[in-house]
Amino acid sequence: MLKFILTFAALAGFLASLPANATTITFSTALPAGHQGESVTVGGVTASGWDVSKTNNAVWSLDGVILNNRQEGPDDVGLGVCLASNCPTTGNGDINEIDNDGTSTFEVIRLDFGAPTFVDSIGLSSLDSGTKDGFAIFGGNNAQPTLSSLTAIAQGTNSTVGSTNPVITIDQADRYFFVTSLKRGTSDSGSDFLLESVTTAPEPYTAAMLGLGLLAIGAALRLRIANNRNEESK
Repeated sequence: MLKFILTFAALAGFLASLPANATTITFSTALPAGHQGESVTVGGVTASGWDVSKTNNAVWSLDGVILNNRQEGPDDVGLGVCLASNCPTTGNGDINEIDNDGTSTFEVIRLDFGAPTFVDSIGLSSLDSGTKDGFAIFGGNNAQPTLSSLTAIAQGTNSTVGSTNPVITIDQADRYFFVTSLKRGTSDSGSDFLLESVTTAPEPYTAAMLGLGLLAIGAALRLRIANNRNEESK
């Protein structure tokens, strides 16, 4: 009996050690360049662009807001947010990137996975160099949270991440993830950057729980067989 349990325990440990299969969605290449409308769905993930009030982070607006896929070069690709009334098709500059250059609002790209999903990392592009205003990433299961009440999963500047195309480690499961600028209470055009990709993977506990489940089933079956044999021998 002990040998049987140890065998299943070893199997559980082996399953837990297997690498999780990751899936990367690269928005910059999966979508055509230019305007995408208010939202776009790629690989089951819906990205949408929003303006959020600087004075009341609970106020979200879609009024005239669209996503734009910029493809200006290897360091300047991905989704940004702008107004349909003045958004260039591609072009450069901050008007079609994620920024907080407005007087009353800052921009957010919301990723909706439809259900809590383990996000391994999020890739950014075109983050301004140096110590200028940077990025902040939040997660949660509320579609329009008060962002000022949340704690950022990750945040920083190009200086802290050391790359114009950083891949930001997330390692968290939520339905929604919010990609926005670091300083959201003041107007600062130095926050410009793009959302390039998102990588998801099964939660690291899934394989371990599967192994433990097999262990429990195996032990129960072994015990049942032993009880049956005891009954037959009486």
